[in-house]
Amino acid sequence: MDIFYNKTAAAQVLDELIAERVNTASSPQMYGMNSEGVERFGLTILKEGTDVASKLTQHNEATGDAEEASIAIQGIISGCQLPPFDLKANRPDEIRRLAHVRQSVTITGLGSTSFKSIAANCRHMHTMFGRYTPNALLQSLPEYMGKLRNENGCDDDYPTITASTRFFTPAKQAQGFATVDVNPELDPRGVLGKVDAAKWVHTEDNEVGYYILACSDTEASYKPTTPVVFQIGDIVELQTSMLSVPTKGKYSVKLILRSIVLLNGHFTTEAISARTLAAEASRSVPVPRRLKRRNPYDGRICQSVENRLMQLNTPIAMDTDFDLDQDVEVEQEVEFQPEIEE
Repeated sequence: MDIFYNKTAAAQVLDELIAERVNTASSPQMYGMNSEGVERFGLTILKEGTDVASKLTQHNEATGDAEEASIAIQGIISGCQLPPFDLKANRPDEIRRLAHVRQSVTITGLGSTSFKSIAANCRHMHTMFGRYTPNALLQSLPEYMGKLRNENGCDDDYPTITASTRFFTPAKQAQGFATVDVNPELDPRGVLGKVDAAKWVHTEDNEVGYYILACSDTEASYKPTTPVVFQIGDIVELQTSMLSVPTKGKYSVKLILRSIVLLNGHFTTEAISARTLAAEASRSVPVPRRLKRRNPYDGRICQSVENRLMQLNTPIAMDTDFDLDQDVEVEQEVEFQPEIEE
């Protein structure tokens, strides 16, 4: 986001949207995810069978079962890595890199008061996993939290939150998940098809939903879209889940991206228009500065015969030294006579 993006106005609209979403939501919202919110939605952390991973779950009153909890987080996109992905070079190491590629979205508040509360609650959720981590080996800082430099001259940077999910799952870890085909809109050039399907699979757990909020007079609806729609500066809502996994001798809490909804793209569109107009203005051709031209023979050019004759017919003052008796030779015209052959 550059000088063409209205950060102050975007932060104000984000505050309004967060208040609106929280007041009408029937599912967990990170904005209200304090101790009371955790109890209200029946959230708890469960260990998945014999797996060492722990997951944030929610009690389903209708079925009585525990299910994965999905928490909504609103913010302004400050960075994203979404399909389609490019293959930098057709080399084995580059193809192996694609097998580990992740979809990720980083959001911030650009000074939004409500987003600061969301960031604080994200830290609170991180500490919850500490009680369910063996030997208190949880990383001290949540890896999904970060900072965005504040370029307004303030000392405080903007907090950021990153949600991501891997595009492929190792085949050995995909038990219990249905394998799904990669949508051609996510891979129009067939780049992801180069990944070894015997070792890596795309499952339902790897899928991410992409939507645009469509509001009407009666209710809000969500229209499916493609990931290319989302740009830096858009105000979005992320649906995320939380998972704790072992990493290099310690445990790390992951914020898993499940879906992304475009709430407001007005400020991004305005910034693009302003940026385009500025580029056109800088590309306009300036009026060239014309160089003056000087004749090197000025002052030494002979007068024409006519001018000289006019000067001769002009009365001359008596005190001049001009000799009136001097003859002036005038070239006479000679009539051309063609030769006649005898």
